[in-house]
Amino acid sequence: MSLHLKNIQFSYPRTSDLILDIYDFSIAPNEHVFLYGPSGCGKTTLLEIVAGILVPQKGVVCVCGQEIQNLNSSKRDQFRSKKMGYIFQNFNLIPYLTVKENITLPRELRSLHSKHNDQFSLICAELGIEMLLNKKVTELSTGQQQRVAAARALLTAPEMILADEPTSALDFDHREKFIQLLFKLSDLTKTAILFVSHDRTLEKLFDRSVSLAEMNRASHK
Repeated sequence: MSLHLKNIQFSYPRTSDLILDIYDFSIAPNEHVFLYGPSGCGKTTLLEIVAGILVPQKGVVCVCGQEIQNLNSSKRDQFRSKKMGYIFQNFNLIPYLTVKENITLPRELRSLHSKHNDQFSLICAELGIEMLLNKKVTELSTGQQQRVAAARALLTAPEMILADEPTSALDFDHREKFIQLLFKLSDLTKTAILFVSHDRTLEKLFDRSVSLAEMNRASHK
């Protein structure tokens, strides 16, 4: 499995109220899963647990065969950089860097200077950003910034992509086109995708859709 959560319980500090209480949730390699729910229901919290940014008080978080809940912060960061790509809702691009520098930053941090050159060219061509590489990201449209964020997440051929409502600023046609491009590129490396959104018009594009509210026992109390 690319992801297996078992008996996950999470609450934020200084509160006893559970935000998430998930008995069992799995994603297979190369599976594209749409996780939906209204704003504030815990979707981003769940992604951050999968990414190892947050640690649950209870349960097992197994990502790409590794249980990460007991790793220290440094080891979780290292694991995330090797195994996962993260597309944020606000993209988290670095404004003073060029498009190329933003895309290749994770590769540079991991000293993978030549390993992914072919992948870089392919991804940029497929996403239609090869002519933008020397521009500052502040010069780009929202749609272009989105594609840069996707290229950065895909460059190191991660085993799992986590996408936190990355299409919320786009109209429907551009949202669907972007998701299809994301699927096409992830299929090249057999990458699983966990895509969260409140917009259920997108769920028909995915292999499987899951309601966080139905899965999360904390929301039933």
